[in-house]
Amino acid sequence: MPYVFCDLEKCTGCRTCELVCSGVHEKVFNPKKSRIRVVRREPAIDVALTCRQCADPPCMRACPSGAIRRTKAGVVEVDVARCIGCSLCVEACPFGAISIIEGKAAKCDLCGGDPACVRLCMPEALRLIEPGQVAAEKRLAIAQAVRPRSLLR
Repeated sequence: MPYVFCDLEKCTGCRTCELVCSGVHEKVFNPKKSRIRVVRREPAIDVALTCRQCADPPCMRACPSGAIRRTKAGVVEVDVARCIGCSLCVEACPFGAISIIEGKAAKCDLCGGDPACVRLCMPEALRLIEPGQVAAEKRLAIAQAVRPRSLLR
């Protein structure tokens, strides 16, 4: 299942993704109501964090009401009608990707497969990727960097 990935080298910390997300899901521009969070690590490293759509989601196992489930499309989502707002999913998520908004759990649902945050990220720091894709890209970059110059001609 793909997830929204943030490229640390491109993220400017503008927080547009938070505003877009809250606008799409909550119809207000309020970063506190967003399902994506920009975290700053000083001196100036910003990263947008969101649900990784885990293969075996700890949040789903921790939910006592069965409100967190995987859809037929494979997306891990919250059924707000079943959510009791206990926050156990927030504690269970290793990425800090779940928030409580107006007494209910809220997390990235990938906007039906076309995340608005990815579409509108001006520095193009956000991408929808498959697990393992980042590692493959890094291996390729390392291989290209150490390739003998005689092979480049």
